[in-house]
Formats: sequence, C-alpha cells, structure tokens
Amino acid sequence: MLSINTNLSSLIAQQSLSSSTTKLNQAIERMSTGFKINHAKDNAANYSISQDLSIKISSYDIAADNVAMGMDLVTTASDIISNMQDKASRLQALSTQARNGTYGEQSMSAINSEVAAIMAEINRLYSTAEYNNVSLFNREAYTIADHLPKAGKSGFIDE
Repeated sequence: MLSINTNLSSLIAQQSLSSSTTKLNQAIERMSTGFKINHAKDNAANYSISQDLSIKISSYDIAADNVAMGMDLVTTASDIISNMQDKASRLQALSTQARNGTYGEQSMSAINSEVAAIMAEINRLYSTAEYNNVSLFNREAYTIADHLPKAGKSGFIDE
C-alpha cells in the first residue's frame, strides 16, 4: 500500500505565514507611500477616481504655473510702463523749465538734447519691450482665444 507522509500542521503554518507576509508587505507599502490605494487591486473603483483626481490636480498645477507666468508678464510690462512714466515726468519738468524764459540759447539747446534723448529712450522701451520673446506693446491685433486649445464643459481638455 502507498502512503504519503505529510505534516498537516506544517502546511497550515506555512499558509498562514505566507498570508501574513503578504498583508504585512501591503501595510508597509501603504505606510511608506502614504496612500491607502496603491494599485487597482486594492480598490478598483476608488483607484480610478483617485487617478482622475490626480490628473485634474496636475492640470490645476499647470494652470497655476500659467497664471504665475502671466503675472510675471504683466509685472514686466508694468515696470516698463512705470519707467516710461518717470521719463514722461522728466519731460514735463523740462518743458516747464524751458518756458520760464530765463534760459539762453545754449541752455535751450541742452534742454532740447535731453528731451530728444528721453524721447529716444521712451521709443526704444516701447519698441523693444519683450517677455519670453513676446512683444509687450505690439500694435497688431492679438487674441488669446485664438491660441487656446478647445476645452470641454468642465474646462478640461479632452474630457
């Protein structure tokens, strides 16, 4: 007669050890990543929702970066306009100074030279002002809407 000698207690202990090790590894993975759901097998529905929210959060982060870049552009333009206003104030002061009638021909020539230099600087600022190779004071019509991708109902592209 054929007989197979097995140790049933050992087999049960090995199965329990294997199960405990798997659960311990899963708990360590959750603790190390900080996420309750690390794989679709953990909870498929919530994993799908989590991935969708992660994608949306990433797009919001990109939108925030875009807003920051837009603010940088506006700040750059504002600084240039402020510089131009300072120069315009100097022009006003020179104009008032020239009208007082006490300056001779040489002084008036010096005032006119300074006025010409200031006007040249204002024109230079106006024509060369750029942010990331985009002209800030460009006179041609430009609409942002023509350059944006089409968005869906919730504002996300390709929903």
